[in-house]
Amino acid sequence: MSGPLLRATGLVKEFAIRGDGLLGRTAKFRAVDDVSLEVRAGETLALVGESGSGKSTTARLVARLIDTTSGTIEFAGRDVHSLTGKDLHAYRGEVQVVFQDPYSSLNPKHTVERIVTAPLVYQKRPIPGGARAFTRELMERVGLDPDHSGRFPAQFSGGQAQRIGIARALAVAPKLIIADEAVSALDVSVQAQVINLLRRLQDEEGFSYLFIAHDLAVVRQIAHRVAVMNGGRIVETGDRDQVFGDPQDPYTRRLLAAVPRIRPEWDAARRRNERARTQRQEAGR
Repeated sequence: MSGPLLRATGLVKEFAIRGDGLLGRTAKFRAVDDVSLEVRAGETLALVGESGSGKSTTARLVARLIDTTSGTIEFAGRDVHSLTGKDLHAYRGEVQVVFQDPYSSLNPKHTVERIVTAPLVYQKRPIPGGARAFTRELMERVGLDPDHSGRFPAQFSGGQAQRIGIARALAVAPKLIIADEAVSALDVSVQAQVINLLRRLQDEEGFSYLFIAHDLAVVRQIAHRVAVMNGGRIVETGDRDQVFGDPQDPYTRRLLAAVPRIRPEWDAARRRNERARTQRQEAGR
């Protein structure tokens, strides 16, 4: 592609909030405020911020799970807001979501086989090789025992359940996967395993990630570029090493200061840039 896979421009999302009492006035809360971002083919853009910063709402706008108040979204050169019928149906196959809580996103009454093949059924596509063989292949790819395809979500650990969610997303060969806090509910050791899985799958398939997270220690393991959100706005965007090594916005610097451990070269670069910034400020007084 000559341009980005995904381009969002000036996204705004407002929610109505009713005041107290029977006659309480309805106010508007702007959860996403003039957000613009791009995701290139084959890359991972991490959208980072504290809880309530608007990052998950932005992800839901991109996935068209909720409608925008204003702004535009283009995917592979198409206006996403104009898509209807079969075109919108196809878009939902090209953009898949892996949610934070795997158990709440997986039907507890369905087997893994039915869960993994559900996107193909919804898209009315043939299942290559049949449902059982297709599910077994995907389970192997995400590191699960294919002999467990007849089990139910409750019979798996949290990390294993999240791998089922990843397998379901892979079933329709998407171009973009939105990982919405996909590892935040997992133990640290399991987080690392799932991050390595996500990276390997991207290397094999070449799809893109919009990776939503609040933990910069996780982001630095997977992101190519980072966009930092605060109060519904993106306050800084840049390559991973630039953002970690020379953050420009005070909010980004506060987030980085809260990370327990950073790669030594990033930490040293950040300290050098902080000293240089302080010297420039003192020289300008």
